This record gives sequence, C-alpha cells and structure tokens, in this order.
Amino acid sequence: MLERVGVSRRWAALATVTVCGFGVWVPGAWAASSASYFTALSGQMTIARYGAAAAPLPDGQVLIAGGENGSGPQSSAEVFDPTTGTFAATGSMTYARYGAVAAPLPDGDVLIAGGASSGAYLTSAEVYDPANGTFKTVGSMTTPRAFAVAASLPDGQVLIAGGANLTGPLSSAEVFDPATGMFTALSAQMTTARKGAVAAPLSDGNVLIAGGDSSSGTVLQSAEEFDPATGTFTALSAQMTVARYGAVAAPLSDGNVLIAGGEDSSSSFVSSAEVFDPATGTFTATGSMTTTREGAAAAPLPDGQVLIAGGEGNTSGYLQSAEVFEPAPEASVTGGGFGDQTVAQPSMVQTLLVTNVGSQVLSIAGASLGGADPGDFAITSDSCAARRLAFEQSCTIQVQFTPSAAGARTATLSLQDNEPVPASITLSGNGVPANSGPAGTTGPAGATGPAGPRGARGRPGEILLVSCRTVIATIRRHGHRVKVRRYRCTSRHITGTVRFTTTGARARLVRGHVLYASGSIRHGRLMLHVRRGTRPGRYTLILTHRHGHRLITTHHTITIT
Repeated sequence: MLERVGVSRRWAALATVTVCGFGVWVPGAWAASSASYFTALSGQMTIARYGAAAAPLPDGQVLIAGGENGSGPQSSAEVFDPTTGTFAATGSMTYARYGAVAAPLPDGDVLIAGGASSGAYLTSAEVYDPANGTFKTVGSMTTPRAFAVAASLPDGQVLIAGGANLTGPLSSAEVFDPATGMFTALSAQMTTARKGAVAAPLSDGNVLIAGGDSSSGTVLQSAEEFDPATGTFTALSAQMTVARYGAVAAPLSDGNVLIAGGEDSSSSFVSSAEVFDPATGTFTATGSMTTTREGAAAAPLPDGQVLIAGGEGNTSGYLQSAEVFEPAPEASVTGGGFGDQTVAQPSMVQTLLVTNVGSQVLSIAGASLGGADPGDFAITSDSCAARRLAFEQSCTIQVQFTPSAAGARTATLSLQDNEPVPASITLSGNGVPANSGPAGTTGPAGATGPAGPRGARGRPGEILLVSCRTVIATIRRHGHRVKVRRYRCTSRHITGTVRFTTTGARARLVRGHVLYASGSIRHGRLMLHVRRGTRPGRYTLILTHRHGHRLITTHHTITIT
C-alpha cells in the first residue's frame, strides 16, 4: 500500500506491501432543541474497504467501489440502498484500485479515476452505468494521482485536484469532460499541494477543498476554494477546527458541507466532525462519529442524511461498518419583503414558505412577531403551528403589512421550533404617504362600447423552480446588532403543460438518470428545491402519489428557459 513517512502509516512512497490487520414537541410550548448526530447502521458493507471511492446514484442509492483490505486492492463494487439500509454487490471495475476519486456525471453515470494498484499510481479512469451495473473505461488522466479530490462542476464537468504520486503531494488539477470522455490539465494550481484532502461542491458552483497532507508531511488545517468561472483557486482565511488527513466530506441540503473523521496532526484517527458554512466562510464543530474512521467513503442521501462507510479505525483495523449523519432540523424560509405600501392601508397578504432542509423532523409550536415595528405586520394565517415537517416538507405563514408611518418599517417573525437556533425571519416594507390634494369633479359616464371578441384561453400556470442559499445578515434587535440567517433565492420559469389533480404528491425533476430538483405538491402548489445546477433544456418531471394502497407515478416533459 502507499505509506506516509513520519506520520502514522499513510502514503508517501509507493510499495506493494499488504498490511494485515428528535426533539419532543409539546403543544403550546417551545419544542425541545434537536442537534445533529451520527447513528450506526445495522447493515454492513459486503467487504471491509479502506480508501474506497463513493458517489450518489440518480435513484438515491450510493455506489462504493474499490479500496483495499487485508487481501489487497479491490476491483469489486457494491451499492447501498437507503430504503432498506443494506449493501449489495454490483459489477466489478476493470482495474483494482484504492485511493481513487469518484463523482456523479450529468447522465447518471459515475466517474472513477486514478488511485493506486499493484505497485503503481494510476492514470486510468472508468465509468459506472447504474442502469446495467457495469463499468467501462474512458480516457486517462493527464497525471497519475492517488488520494486526490474530485467534485462535480455546474457545467457537468468534474474537477480532479491534488493527490500524490512518485513525485510527492501534488498541487496540479485537471477536469474531465463527459461529453468527450477526456481529461484536460488546468493552468491554475491549488494554493497548497494536498494529498488525502477532502472536497465538496458548494451551492454557488464553487468547490471547497480542505485539509490533507503537505509536501513537508504536515497535516493541514487550511482550506481553499476553486471557482470554475475563473478557473482559479483561492485560499480561505478560515481554517478547519482540526487538522485532518484522509477525512470524508459531503454537501448538506442547507448548502453547508460536512467534514468528518480522518487522522490529525498527532497521527491519531479521530471521530470528530465539523461543518463548513459558505455564507460565513467558517468551520464549526458538530457531533462525533460513532467510530474513528480514516480513509472512509461518504456520499449524501436523498433524505438529507450522509452515508459514511468503511475506512480504518484505531483498534478495529479495516472497517466493514457504516453510519449516517443526521443533520439537525432547519427551517428554510422564503419571502418577507413587502416593498412600498401606503400608510395606514393594508397590503396584499404575502405567503411565507417554510421548508425543513434538515433530515430530522422539524417541530413548530407557533410563530410570533417582534423587532422594531411588530405592530405594522400581522400574521393572518399560520398553517405551520403545531406542525411536524419531515425532510423537504413545507408549510405556510401568511403575513400582511400595514405601515403606521412613512419610511422603512421592519419586524422579526420568530418560529418556536426545535432547531438548535430557532428560525428568525426579517419582515420589511416601506411606508409611503397617500396622495394629497383636492379631489377633482367626477365626469359624466361614458357610453358603453361594443363587446369585443372573446380572447383565447390563457395558458396553464407556469412552474417556478426556486434555488435558495443561506446568507448571514446583520439586523438591529432591542438596540443591539445581531446576526441572523436568511435565505436568498433566485427563480427560473419552467414552461410546458403539467396537469395534476392530486393535492399531495412527491415530485422529482430529472434529466437522463440525474436528479436536479425535488419537492412536493401541497394543496395544488408545486414547489421544487434545486439539488444541482440546472441549464436550459428539456427535463422530465416525475410525480408520485398514493391512491389507496397503490403508488401512481406520472411523467411530464417540461422545458427550463
């Protein structure tokens, strides 16, 4: 296997040695806070794997391929099914490899590239087709790499950066284009050579790269971002809470990134974990894994959880066990800006959409108004009170604005829920004076004109695809400046006719085998939450609802403009 001189037994020189070895909701009261945590799975992988590659599949399952254990590098692969919590073998790779990278492709396939096997660093790459469970080779990387990082980019390409080969840790990077099946070297390089680092795509299209081992053998605590728009890497001022080598990383549904496990600067395997918030550019410690793991595999699951499997432990050697990360409940809220409104005149009622983007159940006891001008706003309807929202379920709160004076007016709508920090939504509007001056005389009524021709039937309503990201805003509350979490959303229209009669259904937006957005129909309204960047083109909207004991699924072809 690959060894790292001076820090435990990781990778620096190439060798062919085989080493043996929820919160409770109470009506009318605040819900008990729920924190993020890890939970061990009863199901285990078909074999122990260290340095395996993993990536999510379009149907919500996870591919885990390669790695090594006491019997050497592996070509076998398996699939984790989150609906049953079990692992099942699938087709084998064309090459046995460990320390490879994996990333999902736009058509639903998975790229596996690089790694090490049989005493050599690899440039070879292959693609897994989940439709038939087979692998096929594609073009080779420009540089042999083991224990590099990989992440999908918004345009469908895959970034591969860092890693190590016979020359030591690498700072170079390249991209894979699935349209041609070829790799191209980037002129830009990482700010630091890193092997055994972690990477994850961010909601703005950038890629976070953190930790790893430097060319001097130091375990790194630093991080950087890759911007595909400029093709450049930029060091972050913030650092991880712990220096980590051989950790795992995965994007979370709220736009943050989980980083867990690995080996620290004292050569000890760790179970600690942390979360990177791209809105603030900071790392924050979270709950610890149930097992110390270094060289594990990880991938996000459809229900907001993160699968972490295999690796190597302090005392257990190569691991066959797995666990999941359960993000705390988190309310994502859209709406709250009213614009100009005549003083003393009520505005149109605005609907705030509250969606749970955490995998744990969000329990909402109620909502209240506070802040600078709470009397200028009124909650006219609250479907969120006494509600328990599962992952991606939504409810609505309707608010009306009646400014009592001219100028900017603000208030805070606070949820009483079981988030670690209950949600606080800023409401804002601007009072404007009513028109002044004497009223003119009323003119005589005009003659009634002839009836015009009846217009054509209006087209069906459009679907709005909403993409939100978390930002941190500073507001003044009780005379103090405080930071609050807000959500900035952009929307794109989807054209095409989609008719549905069901009042409740799950919805998925796919193209090929790739899931781009998911959501639900509630009371005749279809709301989709973006899971990856979308481009103009034709997609398929899949609606699934229950009729009696039957599940009924319909497919609709739509176009994103």
